[in-house]
Amino acid sequence: MAKELLFIGGIYDTIDLFNEAFSAAFEQLGFCCHVIDIRRKQKAMEQLRELTEEGRLAGAVVFNNIGYNLSFTKGQNIWEERGIPYLNILMDHPFHYARPLEQAPKTSVVVCTDRNHAAYLRRFYPQLGQVDFLPHAGMEADITEHAGAGMCHLCPDGSAYHPTMEERPLEVLYAGGLSKYVAEGLVPDLGEITEFDAFELTRQVLSELIRHPDKTTEQAVEEYLLAIGKQYTDAQLCRWITELRFLDSYATSFFREQSVRLLAENGIQVTVFGGGWDRCEWAANPNLIYGGKVLAPQVLELMNHSRIVLNTMTWYKNGIHDRIINGMLAKAAVVTDTSAYLEEAVLTEKEPCLAPFSLHEIHKLPDLVGDLLAHPNRMEQIAENGYQYALGHHTWLQRAGYIAKTYLCKDGFS
Repeated sequence: MAKELLFIGGIYDTIDLFNEAFSAAFEQLGFCCHVIDIRRKQKAMEQLRELTEEGRLAGAVVFNNIGYNLSFTKGQNIWEERGIPYLNILMDHPFHYARPLEQAPKTSVVVCTDRNHAAYLRRFYPQLGQVDFLPHAGMEADITEHAGAGMCHLCPDGSAYHPTMEERPLEVLYAGGLSKYVAEGLVPDLGEITEFDAFELTRQVLSELIRHPDKTTEQAVEEYLLAIGKQYTDAQLCRWITELRFLDSYATSFFREQSVRLLAENGIQVTVFGGGWDRCEWAANPNLIYGGKVLAPQVLELMNHSRIVLNTMTWYKNGIHDRIINGMLAKAAVVTDTSAYLEEAVLTEKEPCLAPFSLHEIHKLPDLVGDLLAHPNRMEQIAENGYQYALGHHTWLQRAGYIAKTYLCKDGFS
């Protein structure tokens, strides 16, 4: 009998897309997958009760702690009560999820998409029994039904799948919003912090991250506190890092905006999607094409019609972002800042799979992009290399295989 897995969706379109890809991958491995929509709470809970009472679930596979505190018996976590492995994949830094992680089910396996994030959990959340690292995966656009919602509106006749570079209408695509506007809602009342000058810490740590963008935010915060003579226990330090996590978003947003602005001001047209770009002081630049917000499946379509997919990390210093992999699988030439993981796993490939740049030398980005656009054959080759690399290393099927072998089927697939 096939092993059965539960996926929980209905909150974010991105996670719904991940669920769709991941459940399909597990089904290829012989699992029976159930996806419940938390928006339909009563029906979802009925499905969950049926699956758990019959003891059918080999595990729950979730993203970003969804459903961590579900219960049928007051005070009793369903995953603990039924002994169901709760495989929790974090797509963002753990400091965004302090409370769920503190209250994580005892059956949790927490999987991070950056090695530094896994190290952070092992240090600050030692009560978590199992912590692992698993790189992002990617997917290709589904353009099989061109009239359907979320399908490829850029090739409605079905004639194109991976267009050539010359056929792609978008020169450079950046798919992602400016997190500084989201971060505004994360900023605590700095004036109420009395243990140190929080305004000075904010200035100094942001300056440090911009001068030394290879550092993690938690590293910069800890170094500053030590420098002013504040020695905290790990629990206390974790609390302050969590309180000050807005700094991470501001640093990320700074380099994201700078990368696009540098290109636009040097005559390179950049099409951007996501919140905040229209609020920039330089938004009137004719080389900035703002497309608003789009759903996750449409981002895949847009990449399929872009010559270059530009990426800056969401302060991933030892991981890979799915924007990189999705760009590769769209056969676009990916231009991205680097990380320790990229340098180890991608930049060591014999043939170039992407075009890297350093945040330390972000001023060189316009020359890099301009040179690529001037040489479409080189872009085509990088895109083809990237496509083959992503297929070989970063699909959801490969991620499902690892999860199944490591945590679900240690005695072999059923």
